[in-house]
Amino acid sequence: MALTVEATSSGDLIPPDRDTMPARPDIPPVAPRKPLLPEAEELFRGIYTRAGLTAPGVVAVTSAISGEGKTTIALGLAVMVAQDFPDRRVLLAEADLRQPVLASDFDVEASPGLAEALEGIYPVGIGYRETFLPNLRLLPAGEPTPNPSRLLRSSRFAATLAATRRHHDLVIIDSPALLVSSDAALVTDQADGVVMVVRSGVTPMPVVDRALELVDCERLRGVVLNGARSSVPGWVRRLFGF
Repeated sequence: MALTVEATSSGDLIPPDRDTMPARPDIPPVAPRKPLLPEAEELFRGIYTRAGLTAPGVVAVTSAISGEGKTTIALGLAVMVAQDFPDRRVLLAEADLRQPVLASDFDVEASPGLAEALEGIYPVGIGYRETFLPNLRLLPAGEPTPNPSRLLRSSRFAATLAATRRHHDLVIIDSPALLVSSDAALVTDQADGVVMVVRSGVTPMPVVDRALELVDCERLRGVVLNGARSSVPGWVRRLFGF
């Protein structure tokens, strides 16, 4: 059952000091990131606990429109689950092929990534990047492609997602915004669960309502609110009891 978590997500998550990281001679050096602030850590723990992200599976994080903080939420959830459960293999996969940012955030090469796996150029495992946490990996979007929808509609997307499931306990996908691109539905329909991010004061209620209509209610794990609850449609409040 989906739950709603009130949240604020401002600012970037940046690498911790390099000299605080243990040496890993078997892993190429990757720019590490600073730990989340204690307030943010508790926030993300609340989200992943209430949304059931401690169980294995594939979860897509999306929003109605751009600028609502979905990438920050996806990144924060991946970091916190990996940090709190060091025995679990976590992958943060970037499926927003039109607006990729995670390679830059993690200071790694963008290619090869998901796009190259979907093109059949490389197996998906070649695209995994190790991070500052030994059990957290990143799959960046890859090189820009003129037709992301074609890649996400291909049979390789389901096969690639199946491969990430075999390699990891939890896969968190940074999905495109639902009303910005039809690509988003291609991603959320393949996921086990969906987390919706809404920024209060930015997204009008009718827009949120339209976006939620595109999500299978059985897959909806949670609505993460940046601020007040005013943008959440009444039918969601009634359905999930808040």
